[in-house]
Amino acid sequence: MSPPTAVIVTIGDELLNGDRLDSNARTLARFLSDEGFEVIRAISVGDEAASIGEAMAEGAARASLVVSTGGLGPTLDDRTREGVAERWGLRLIEDPTVLEELERRFRERGYHELPRTNRRVARVPEGAGTLSNGHGTAPAIHLEVPGAGENDRTLLLLLPGVPREMEGFLRGEGGHLLRTRFGGRVQRLERRVFHTTGIPESALAGRVEAHLAGVEGVRVAYRPSLRGVELVLSAGGENASERLSAACGRVGEFLEPFVYDDPQGDLAGALGRALLERQLRIAVAESCTGGLILGRLTGVPGSSEGVAGGVVAYANRIKVDALGVSEALLDAQGAVSEGVARAMAEGVRTRMGVEIGAAVTGIAGPGGSVEGKPVGTVWFAVSGPRGTHAERLLLPGGRAEVRERAVQHLLHLVFRSVLAPGRESRPGADDPSEHEAGMS
Repeated sequence: MSPPTAVIVTIGDELLNGDRLDSNARTLARFLSDEGFEVIRAISVGDEAASIGEAMAEGAARASLVVSTGGLGPTLDDRTREGVAERWGLRLIEDPTVLEELERRFRERGYHELPRTNRRVARVPEGAGTLSNGHGTAPAIHLEVPGAGENDRTLLLLLPGVPREMEGFLRGEGGHLLRTRFGGRVQRLERRVFHTTGIPESALAGRVEAHLAGVEGVRVAYRPSLRGVELVLSAGGENASERLSAACGRVGEFLEPFVYDDPQGDLAGALGRALLERQLRIAVAESCTGGLILGRLTGVPGSSEGVAGGVVAYANRIKVDALGVSEALLDAQGAVSEGVARAMAEGVRTRMGVEIGAAVTGIAGPGGSVEGKPVGTVWFAVSGPRGTHAERLLLPGGRAEVRERAVQHLLHLVFRSVLAPGRESRPGADDPSEHEAGMS
C-alpha cells in the first residue's frame, strides 16, 4: 500500500521578498515524512487571497493532504481563511467556541472586551473544524474538500505561521488528527542520523553507497553544510527497525573517524562532553577566526567545567606578548605558518595552565595573500600530553566560509588527535582542500 501524499503551502509576502527564511516548510516536511506521508510538493505564496486559494486547490488536486502555515492572524494581510472560503464558495462564519476562548484570554490579560480586529480570528469557513491553540490565539482549521478523483476528499489543515504555535499543533492535536484521519495508510518512518565532519559529501556518498549495495528498503539522504554532512538513513513498514539496524551496522565502522554524537548536531557539544568525561580543560589561541572557536565552545551549557578561556591574537604583537611566540619565528616563517601555529598552541596551553592548547592562524581573505600562501591557507595546531600536532588546509569559499570551516576543523582536530587519538581521518580525494600534517 502506497503512503498518502501531501502538499505543503507556506503563506506570506515576507517569504517571497526575502525578508524571512521559510523554516516552516522544512519543519512540516520532516514531520510529515516521519509520520509516513510522501511530500510531493511545497508551494510558497504571498498574502493575496486568490493566490492562497489557487495554491490550496492545486494541492488538493494532487494529494490526500494539504497543510498550510501562515495567514490566520487578526490583521488585514492574514487572508488564508478568505482564500479557502472564496475558492470553494463557502461562507465565513463566526465560531462561538473560538470566540468564547478569545474573550476569556483577553480578559485574563486585562482587557474588558475583545478588540474588534481580533474577532476576525474566530471566523472559519462553514463546515470546518477548529483545534485550540495552546501557544497563541489563532486556532488551526481543518476542512475536507474535493480531491483529485471524483469521489476523493482531500484534508486541508490550516496552521498558524508562528513556528512555536505551528509546532505545538504538530506535537498535539494536529498530529492526532492526521493519524486518526489516515489510519492504517500511514507507516511512520524510523530514522538514524549520523553527524559527520572531515569528509566531503561526495566521498561520504561513495563509501555509503558501496557499503549499502544490495540493501533493500532503506532510504539514504545527505544534508551538507559548512560544518559537515548529516547522513540520514530511514526505513518504514514491517521490519523497519531490523533493516535499519543492519544498514547502520554496515556503515558504522568506516564512519567512526568522522562521526560525533550530539543531540543538537554540534561538534562543540560533543567535544565539551568528552572534555568533562576525561576531566580535561582546553584553551584556544585564535588569529583568523577572531574568537569564533571560543564562542562555539562556550555556547554549550556547562562548558565552564572544560573550557578555561582563550586569546584572540590577531596582531603579531599579541602573539608575542600574550602567547610567547618569538619575533624571530614570526620574521622567519610569517604569522601563517606551521611554526607559529605550534607556538600559539603551546603558548596558550602553558600560560593558561590547561591540558590542551589549540590554535589557528590563517588568511581568510579577501586580501592578505602572499606568494605560496593564497587566501584560504590556514594552519591548525593542538598541543596536549602526547605532543603538538599541526595541520595545514587550503579552505575554499569567501571570508565567512573560510572562518566557519576553520572553526569546525579545529574542533574536529582536537576531538580526534587528543580526545580520540585512534581516529585518523583525512579529507577525501575529491576534497578541494590541501592537507599536510606533522607531529612532534
